Amino acid sequence: LGRPNKKVKTLPHFMSVHEIGCASLIDPNQMDKDSFIRKLEIPSQVNVLTDRIRSLQQVSLDADDMALEDDELYDEEDQKDLGREAFDASLDKHKFSREQREHIRFTNVKRKRDFVCLEKVNGEIVNILEGLELHTKVFNTAEKKKIVETVYELQEKGRKGELKRAFTPQGKGRSAIQFGCCFNYRTSKDGNPSGILRHETVDPLPSLFKEIIRRLVKWRVMPPTCVPDCCVVNIYDEGDCIPPHVDNHDFLRPFCTISFLSECNILFGSTLKVKETGEYSGGSYSLPLPVGSVLVLNGNGANVAKHCIPEVPTKRISITFRKMDESKRPVWFTPESDLQGLQPLSYELNSSGSSDHACIVMYLKNV
Repeated sequence: LGRPNKKVKTLPHFMSVHEIGCASLIDPNQMDKDSFIRKLEIPSQVNVLTDRIRSLQQVSLDADDMALEDDELYDEEDQKDLGREAFDASLDKHKFSREQREHIRFTNVKRKRDFVCLEKVNGEIVNILEGLELHTKVFNTAEKKKIVETVYELQEKGRKGELKRAFTPQGKGRSAIQFGCCFNYRTSKDGNPSGILRHETVDPLPSLFKEIIRRLVKWRVMPPTCVPDCCVVNIYDEGDCIPPHVDNHDFLRPFCTISFLSECNILFGSTLKVKETGEYSGGSYSLPLPVGSVLVLNGNGANVAKHCIPEVPTKRISITFRKMDESKRPVWFTPESDLQGLQPLSYELNSSGSSDHACIVMYLKNV
């Protein structure tokens, strides 16, 4: 639209497309012959802008399926299987750069931080969920598929004895694979305490998991001050569970867990426990974890409230990423060089944690 662009960027979001066009192109106090001619041209120009914005709004709806092709989470075959060719063609039509597509994906992430559950703790009323965050639309369909396939490949390696720390607890537990550090959930039969085992060796983080970590930091899910350096993969069959616990303080806060395959509930409560009957008591808050969601635990949500995963109704996978306390790291540990100095994207978020207008505003700046 040429010169009037600067005015478009400063107009309030509630103005209609027609109002934007008129306000940008016409000065009502100057209706000379040239102005009248420009007025006649407005409908076609506004229609073009309207079509572009409508098209961008559709792109915003499909943003979580945008492929980021130089990302290790990207798999060309998976994208084709999921109909990416037609969608990528629409992106080519808009001439979005890789950076712009990541911007759109980033602003399309949904972030919930206002969890409240009041309990009496040590004589005081406390919000036991303070510090809890739930992020969705961080991974698209093809990315989730690739992550699950990678987990199953790792599970098969574990069964063949090709991984150092892969095991299946007895009873209603779940299969687990540890990377970056070896740790006990509780004091073991041979007397090793719960927490990180500093003299036990374990496999390093797989490259795909490091790509996940980079995204979590870049997309402001995890802070750059707490970049994860280890993880545990939990593989659930129907009926498996995790008992009530507070994560060991050998690991810093915040930490996060990502859910795959199926939705399940996570239960919170400061006095949460399992009865002899197998039922849970003291559970004050049940939170659904959608497939692909990232739950970040910090503050009271990590330290005051216990949490557990009750028996799952169907197969589930979770990957929990944590950062070790430097004083608790294994003696052999060396930080991953490609996870150093990570910083979040510089895009601004509104108060709700995402930008409803980012797609349109970004495009208007380039019109």
